[in-house]
Amino acid sequence: MTLIVPASWAGMTTNWSGTLHRILVGDAGPRRAVVVSVLALLVLASGAFVLGANVGLSLPWIVLALGIALVAGWWDAGLLPTAGSLWLVGMWWFAFPPLVGYLSGAWAVASRYSHPRMMGFAYTSARAELVGGLEYGLRFGLLFALVAGVLAYGAGAVGAHLVSRFE
Repeated sequence: MTLIVPASWAGMTTNWSGTLHRILVGDAGPRRAVVVSVLALLVLASGAFVLGANVGLSLPWIVLALGIALVAGWWDAGLLPTAGSLWLVGMWWFAFPPLVGYLSGAWAVASRYSHPRMMGFAYTSARAELVGGLEYGLRFGLLFALVAGVLAYGAGAVGAHLVSRFE
């Protein structure tokens, strides 16, 4: 059986491994920029939290994380570094405040050292709060990074592609 293809396809080759590598790993410069900026942001947020600022608000962190993924998609920073960065943001959000409360001894039920949760329950000790924050960060931080991160990264990549197409 012979496969008949249009003459215009005869010379076409597709570099699927290069395309997949660019999507998953991204370009080196933007990849480094996204990872370094997220790490700098977390260091800044950690310092601000330790000094008493209220940086653990839910909505701004979610908007910030989606903005990171959107910009990373626009820059071709890579899906894996972007999801990893968002997972770090999620882990920080759930685990850092309980860690500070545990280490400082200033933890109290329903204080700023408790991790965010949907239900109104609270743990009975600083150690239990920290372990709960780590569990939530692993479970929900990774889920958030994969679902919301992929969607926002895709939106950024599509937006950049459309802008470059119409220029």
